[in-house]
Amino acid sequence: MLSLIFLFSFLITPINSLNILVYSPAFAASHSNFLGKLADTLTERGHNVTYLMPVMEIGKRDECIGVKLTKDLVIVEAGEEMLSQKTSGTSSGEVMEVFWKSEMDSTNSRDMFKWFSSDMKMGCRNFHSRRDIFHEMKSRNFDMAILEPISVCGLGFAKALGIEKIILASSCTFFDSVLNYIGEPLDFSYVPSLYSVTGEVMSMAERYENWIVTKEINIAIEDMYDDEMKSYREFLGEDVPDWRDLLPTASVFFVNSNPFLDFPRQVLQKTVPIGGISVNIDWIREQKLSSDWVEILEKREKNVLISFGSMVKSTNMPKKWRNGLLEAIQLMPNVTFIWKYESDDTSFASHLQNLHFSKWVPQTALLNDVRLNAFLSHGGLGSTMELAYSGKPAVMIPVFADQTRNARMLERHGGIIYMHKSSMEDADSMKKAFEDILFNENYKKNALKLADILTNQPYSPKENVIKYTEFVGEHGPFPDTDPYGRRLNYFQKTFLDIYAVFALFYVTVAIVSIVILRKIYSKLSIRKYFSLKSKSTKKTD
Repeated sequence: MLSLIFLFSFLITPINSLNILVYSPAFAASHSNFLGKLADTLTERGHNVTYLMPVMEIGKRDECIGVKLTKDLVIVEAGEEMLSQKTSGTSSGEVMEVFWKSEMDSTNSRDMFKWFSSDMKMGCRNFHSRRDIFHEMKSRNFDMAILEPISVCGLGFAKALGIEKIILASSCTFFDSVLNYIGEPLDFSYVPSLYSVTGEVMSMAERYENWIVTKEINIAIEDMYDDEMKSYREFLGEDVPDWRDLLPTASVFFVNSNPFLDFPRQVLQKTVPIGGISVNIDWIREQKLSSDWVEILEKREKNVLISFGSMVKSTNMPKKWRNGLLEAIQLMPNVTFIWKYESDDTSFASHLQNLHFSKWVPQTALLNDVRLNAFLSHGGLGSTMELAYSGKPAVMIPVFADQTRNARMLERHGGIIYMHKSSMEDADSMKKAFEDILFNENYKKNALKLADILTNQPYSPKENVIKYTEFVGEHGPFPDTDPYGRRLNYFQKTFLDIYAVFALFYVTVAIVSIVILRKIYSKLSIRKYFSLKSKSTKKTD
């Protein structure tokens, strides 16, 4: 008995509870779920966590409550001014419908980003104007704050509260717009940017597009940041620093990336990968399907799940693409297809006996079931992580934003087939992709190998979140981790100033040498001329 008590006392690590603010603006479920998972992880650890959720996109309020264990939830509702402005504006649903039909590249990226920046600026102003919320948060004396730098609204708020220990957390693999300001390098020659449509091997034109699309989006983001800074200075005080000075003060930068999955790139010491934090593999393996789903999976030997996520709806898919996909499904009567579809109006596919529609699917449980053979996914990072950990082969058809990068990221491991969204119009191409992913064992073998690596990696994302958060809480902030390199200009960073000095030196030496040689040659020529002339005169005499 005493030995058991000793064992448990050894296993239970004593902690000092930290008072933590997690700032999570409500605009997209994937971002909220990521930040909610961080909050719940720290709550489970025994810390006091406040989940502060200002509503940025009115229609997304309910689906963006990303916490389950954290009970201290503070929602900042949309005010009258925000409601009146939003009524006359464009909804995110309408924008998402546009993404089905359009490509996001350097020619239109700024325009396509406007809907997001408009929502964030309105929501930010509404949030900052709530003095009651500010005073309530001020009274809680937070030790530290965790926030996502997709906006600087919360960053200025945390500084005004007097919080010095900051952790940035990216629900994407990284944010291009932030890296330059924290001093982290990004090499566009081989690292796909967040909105890249290529892998790591790029042609000259692709490298240029990889760079220029990031530049265009960063201009739009920086404009949004500046507007948000005006907001927090107006309501919280003119002395709140510029966002450019606040970003590099973060002690740690959590990124939803995994070094065994993502494209290799250079990072700072304070950049900590926590990719897969939202994937609780032990919990997933315990999930059991209901009898209804079991019945569907047992109808045929092969089963495929189709889902395009929660932001871009299948109901808005162009009809010619939908028809092409339906035709491919019809050509494979021995395979059951389960399609997450947001409408009850599915009469267009009533003739297909091997297609099952559902407004909601138990995605994690299905991916864990051996009877599901493949997944057709849009490539959202949450689904991409679940897919990678599950070991299921997939066809990935990205629609917008970072989804193409996520698909390319998995493609390099050999477990998925990447296809452009317009490929769905071609039934034969879709049929071939389904046949390859279902019957070519190499895809399954590679997917299982990646899953094995991720499951058995030497550290877990959850451990990283807990250890680094507690380390910052107890010993932070860490101003010495701010690299001096971010203060260098382009010429200093790239050694162009040194190359220029060497080039000037060599050019000077070359010019001086040429001048000297010309003078020597000139003198020799003159001497030779007079020598010949002298000999000629003597002969004449």
